[in-house]
Amino acid sequence: MEDSDETRAIDEAGDEAEAREAHQAAWRLLEKPDRSDAETATMIGAAHAHLAASGKTGGPVAAQRGNWLVARAYIAAGLIEPAMEFARRTMDLTREHQAALADFDLAFAKEIAARAWALGGNPLRAREHYDGARRLGEAISDDGDRAEFFRQFAGGPWFGLDEEAT
Repeated sequence: MEDSDETRAIDEAGDEAEAREAHQAAWRLLEKPDRSDAETATMIGAAHAHLAASGKTGGPVAAQRGNWLVARAYIAAGLIEPAMEFARRTMDLTREHQAALADFDLAFAKEIAARAWALGGNPLRAREHYDGARRLGEAISDDGDRAEFFRQFAGGPWFGLDEEAT
């Protein structure tokens, strides 16, 4: 029995390290302004790897955040259908597990929905989520979390929505 517990702990530590490395790789490329097509594909793959690895040990919070990252990668790549799908998954997980999520998770869920709708060409739905994300962002209790939310919220891509909303 001890061996299986020890093996499970080692496997979980490996999954957590893999998730962390994939998360960092995806973000490095998300924040790179002049990604090549190959780097964009790597970014999407890293986001999916993060979701798969974190999903093994992280439960619904990790699943919500992982789906958000995959949606964000597809949005950055300009791929409408998968962006919409993973934004929908993020919103579904947010509704289902709201009590387990941090206040910033709620704001980021609305933010990703807004970006996906904007990419998809539906400015009315996008603006609804954009305004909701801004309201939820203002309600984030931790100053550092709130600042990070608005740092990301201020960045692109918004596909023209941010210009319409101001």
